[in-house]
Amino acid sequence: MAGVGVGTGAMNSLLGKLTALLSDEYNLLKRVRKEIQFLERELSGMRVLLERLADMEEKLDGLAKGWRDRVRDLSYDIEDCIDRFMDRLGSGDAKPKFMKRTARRLKTLWARHDIATQIKELKTRVMEESERRGRYKLDESYYGATKTVEIDPRITAIHEEVKGLVAMDGPMKHVIALLMDESKELKVVPIVGSGGLGKTTLAMEVYRKIGLGGDFQCQACVSVSRTLELVKLLKDILSQTDKDAYKECQSWEKEQLIREIKHILTGKRYLIVIDDVWKEQDWKLVKAAFPENNNGSRIIATTRITGVAKLCCSVSDEQPYQMAPLDDADSRRLFFKRIFYSNDSCPCELEEVSARILKKCGGLPLAIITFASLLASKAHNKDEWERLQDSIGTGSSFDNDGNLKGMKDILLHSYLDLPHHLKTCLLYLCIYPEDSMINIKLLKWKWIAEGFIATQWGSLDQVAHNCFNELVNRNMIHPVYGNYGSSVKYCRVHDMVLDLIISLSDEENFATVLNGRICNSFPNKIRRLSMQSSGKGHKGAVDAITETTVHVRSLTVFMLHKQIPHLVDFHALRVLDLEKCYWLENKHVKHIGSSCQLRYLRIGGFKITELPGEIGKLQHLETLDLRDCDSLLRLPSTVAELRKLLRLFVSRNTQLPAGGFWSLQALEELSFQETDDPVRFAEEVNESGKCNLRYLRTGGEIAKRLFCSPCCTYPCLQVLKIESIFRVEMVPRGMASLKNLVKLCIWVKEFDKEGLQVLMGMPSLAHLELGIIGGSNEKLIIGTDGFKLLKVFYFHYLRPRFVVEVKPTGGLRLTFAPGAMQALHYLRLDLNPMFVASDFFEDLGVEHLPGLAQLEVEISCFRATPRRVKALECSVEKANNLLPKCRIRVSRALEDYMLKDDKEWEEVVANRISGEERRPEE
Repeated sequence: MAGVGVGTGAMNSLLGKLTALLSDEYNLLKRVRKEIQFLERELSGMRVLLERLADMEEKLDGLAKGWRDRVRDLSYDIEDCIDRFMDRLGSGDAKPKFMKRTARRLKTLWARHDIATQIKELKTRVMEESERRGRYKLDESYYGATKTVEIDPRITAIHEEVKGLVAMDGPMKHVIALLMDESKELKVVPIVGSGGLGKTTLAMEVYRKIGLGGDFQCQACVSVSRTLELVKLLKDILSQTDKDAYKECQSWEKEQLIREIKHILTGKRYLIVIDDVWKEQDWKLVKAAFPENNNGSRIIATTRITGVAKLCCSVSDEQPYQMAPLDDADSRRLFFKRIFYSNDSCPCELEEVSARILKKCGGLPLAIITFASLLASKAHNKDEWERLQDSIGTGSSFDNDGNLKGMKDILLHSYLDLPHHLKTCLLYLCIYPEDSMINIKLLKWKWIAEGFIATQWGSLDQVAHNCFNELVNRNMIHPVYGNYGSSVKYCRVHDMVLDLIISLSDEENFATVLNGRICNSFPNKIRRLSMQSSGKGHKGAVDAITETTVHVRSLTVFMLHKQIPHLVDFHALRVLDLEKCYWLENKHVKHIGSSCQLRYLRIGGFKITELPGEIGKLQHLETLDLRDCDSLLRLPSTVAELRKLLRLFVSRNTQLPAGGFWSLQALEELSFQETDDPVRFAEEVNESGKCNLRYLRTGGEIAKRLFCSPCCTYPCLQVLKIESIFRVEMVPRGMASLKNLVKLCIWVKEFDKEGLQVLMGMPSLAHLELGIIGGSNEKLIIGTDGFKLLKVFYFHYLRPRFVVEVKPTGGLRLTFAPGAMQALHYLRLDLNPMFVASDFFEDLGVEHLPGLAQLEVEISCFRATPRRVKALECSVEKANNLLPKCRIRVSRALEDYMLKDDKEWEEVVANRISGEERRPEE
């Protein structure tokens, strides 16, 4: 059972701390011990009942819910009180092995800090709830056996099924036909339908289908969401159409952004997806950024509102594409494939109940998938299915709220079927704004910091990962996949699921979400607060949280919200996330040391130039993330006092103090570029038996010192990234000792046979990104004596942009020998044709990679001639015959910087030789 849960509050975590306080390590006064024993005895009985009530949540009446809510709230208050007492006592946590305190000190502390008074008040509340439980006869009337839900072992198969689209070919062909007609005018094709019908899925499939042809010079896909954040949306478009312009636009207003996007798209053929438009005015604002050119540009818009869809149409007499629910046959196909892996293999005894379930799903794909996934984890018998079918509300009518009501009923049942810890983890996702791309790693660290994950289950990180996988398996959240071979880094929550969990969170007072809704009142005790968007009514939340700072456990502020409470005396705060709040100043974080219980701290702000030295008081801190504090030049030396710190991430501009680094014995993940003393830092890290690093991201100078000796050893290191901006001359020879390294990203100026042997000597390497920027004519052969487990290989062979060779060079040659890289599935090559031989690809030997499933080649056109670019493309095209089962994709980069012809290249070279061309700064 998790320490903190939506159904049981902090009861489990609290009882663990009370038990620890009663151990011999805590030399408590007799009176203090008596009080603690009473609390432990009474609360232990209450915990059992809380767990039983949580198992039958949907059956509770008002009396039972009221008692549960009060006891849950009481558990939070008692734990907060005990935490303050233990910190003042000097233990820092509930674990033993700290100095025993004298009876005199205990007596003074107990009285001076009003702990005794608070405990007395809490004890009175415990007695009241115990008596009330007896009057309600809850123990006799409410009983439900806890049922363990196993993780579905077919998670992979179910995920593969999600990729198989049902009844989508017809709609795709229809929409593509509407888009790809002969007209050159800008055309908008809106797709309209209610939530859960698959509008976004259809739009994205069409986008990928016609976008792969390469006929569109600019492409972008953005989501509007229910509350339009125009500046954020315009920046998103800019980031996909022109990354260089995006870097300059962070402080721009909407008018500047619209002008820039129009300037970029004018004269080009573009393809844009505008997903989830809710208001007519929103469409008018977004549409203003797209020029009415005559290049055959296309826009796909999705919306749930018919009036908005009609407004989106290019011509007034055109009709939007109307998404229809699945018919009975397609509904059955989708339903049974999710459960039985077959289109129609339902047992005869389940046919009738299946038909009733599908009728209630109303042809909504999301509803069908959600309920089918739920049934897949149940026994396939009629009674079980009928019990589940009876629990669903009336079927979907597709009429405004009626449609959403039917959807919520299905999702609510899926929520109620979750184990306690998964309910808690799912509800926590309500703190993220609609359509957020949620970083999975950060999410898991927050779950752990909040106490949602139980230690007795094993590794906290692995348990958190299992929780995520099970939520994906149940179709409550959706993973976001990148390129082939990349791991899942983000997830999203469907709008319907988000609506559900926000409403449930409100009912349970689990979290208070400020997302633009009108809030007439706020809870007396705000436990978790998510500030997502500014609003006139939100000042009340800031006032409310300021009055009850002692109760707040989690505060998450997103960049658009520019008002936060004064961060002082947040004694119960576990999670503080102020990432990308660029308006933050030093004054906002100067009292951060008063939040003694803080486990997770993320700050982002251009105006943050220093952190207070009292940050060393955060003795529970596990994650310190300062990657977006670009103006923070140095960390305070007191960071070395954070003995429980597991993860430390700073920006490339922040200098890490080398002194005292050896004291961070718990550190497992580290990301930084500079230190005030590289030599001393390397010495402290390399102290025998003291390095537990699993993840390291650093610069070339540090890497050279850490891995200068073949004798260095990092037995736990699995991921190593050496930033390209701080390049190393050659592969450090000491890296040969990294026997457990799984992923390596490194850029070097020179690469030779010895460097290749070092990399091939890493037996566990599965992912390699190798960048070479120097000149070499050496031929390197990858044979069978290394890279046994390598699955993903990114190979970059480029030159600095200011370099222009007097004549094209043959450059480095790379060859895969027969039998090499047997596990390789994905290969990406980034090449500049001016620095590789025209037959580079023909000599590569890709035909010796039988397991290769995807090959991507990106050709850099920077200061390259069209002839050389075309020659390299032709060389790659020949691989189609060599790898008939491999998906091959060739693209160009920096095409705007390509020279006109060989004559212009000769002029550039002549200018360089004569010294007329100045060398720009790196």
